[in-house]
Amino acid sequence: MPSGCLVPGCTKKSRLGQSVSFHGLPVKDAQRCKLWLRAINNPRVGEDTGKEIIKGKTICSLHFKLEDFDGRLFGKIRSVLKPTAVPSYCRFRYGRRG
Repeated sequence: MPSGCLVPGCTKKSRLGQSVSFHGLPVKDAQRCKLWLRAINNPRVGEDTGKEIIKGKTICSLHFKLEDFDGRLFGKIRSVLKPTAVPSYCRFRYGRRG
């Protein structure tokens, strides 16, 4: 079963061959993880949600700026985030980012 993006309103699911990459929440870095959770503003998971609940949850590449990626692109997939990356585009309407 494909995993989906944790950002509310985003319907992207992880599937082979697509041009969207998925990135796990940085659960090993508590401060950065709180920034990600605050940015996505999902009512089901907050800044204080336990690691065991959010471990394995992902956010798709559509919610990051191009400069959040380290430049190593594999095909069309933006796959490697910089260690300072935080999701930026977290409000979805009608399937579009913005």
